[in-house]
Amino acid sequence: MTSDQSGPIVVDASGAIAICVEEPGFEWAVRILRQHGADGRTILVPAFFWLEILNVLITRYRQPPGLVLQSIVDLESFELTSVELDRPQVLLTLDVMGRHGLSGYDAAYLALAESADGALLTFDNRLVAAAGPRALRPGPGHGIKESLGTYADSWAAWPGAAAYLKQLRAQVVRQANG
Repeated sequence: MTSDQSGPIVVDASGAIAICVEEPGFEWAVRILRQHGADGRTILVPAFFWLEILNVLITRYRQPPGLVLQSIVDLESFELTSVELDRPQVLLTLDVMGRHGLSGYDAAYLALAESADGALLTFDNRLVAAAGPRALRPGPGHGIKESLGTYADSWAAWPGAAAYLKQLRAQVVRQANG
């Protein structure tokens, strides 16, 4: 997946936070999102994205409510489409967690990008590595490194998991295509 394909794009919290607090590389993220919007491409976020943004801006960056509200308004200018995480999407997230050892939140971004057959804009180095060619990332030196998560066993070892996962993926794709 490259940024010039016509599919949707998923933006994660690290990319949005980079824009909100003008971290190095934020201009790149703004340019990518503006171009995707101008091209009529859908920009997706999981529904919890907004809470994650609030949490990071208030707890990590100690921003006052007025500035946080301005950041939310600024992010809304990209016409982000929030996607609820229903049961099939949660199970796809579980699959991504098992395959890549990501946190549930990070895995949900990648699972959404995979199910929508879209790209993933992220500044998170672990998420970039997990997303492979699906990742849209800033240039060298602009990523973040989050702590490693652990995942003991994969539900995919259950007999019948592959068939069930195929069914769930088809359902998510049907939902994404409306």
